[in-house]
Amino acid sequence: MAEAPEFSRTVTVAALDPGGETHRLAATAPEREALARRLGVEAVESLEAELSVVPKGRGVVLVRGRVQARLGRLCVVSLTPLVEEIDERFAIRFLPEVGAGARAGPVALDASSEDEEPYEGSTIDLGEAVAQTVALALEPWPRAPGAALPPEAETRH
Repeated sequence: MAEAPEFSRTVTVAALDPGGETHRLAATAPEREALARRLGVEAVESLEAELSVVPKGRGVVLVRGRVQARLGRLCVVSLTPLVEEIDERFAIRFLPEVGAGARAGPVALDASSEDEEPYEGSTIDLGEAVAQTVALALEPWPRAPGAALPPEAETRH
């Protein structure tokens, strides 16, 4: 059995209000500690999200929202502690997973459309969607203000 995500907030698709719902999520201290380990950051000081969850029929659910997080990071140049603020809007269209042997219809790729995420069973995990959004928004090479590599290090390959 798979281990539960660090920040899990599941909703049952069939129980969603047909007109849509608003969900406000905030990670607890133990969840933030576990997420910091998962994300490879020094700390997750805060993590909150406000989500609009709208069923679209046939098991499809559109989730749009805003994630705000404050993370403790280390500068990749000086190892100086710094704070990274994330304020990210996102949209995900959750689709029921297609059974074995069935074929999914064509998927149009459009940069302006929602991300698509399949789900198994009868629930979707809003918390995990938020955690993944934070992971994707992380600065890959955080630098403290004014931190720079020596010129000879910048030109090495």
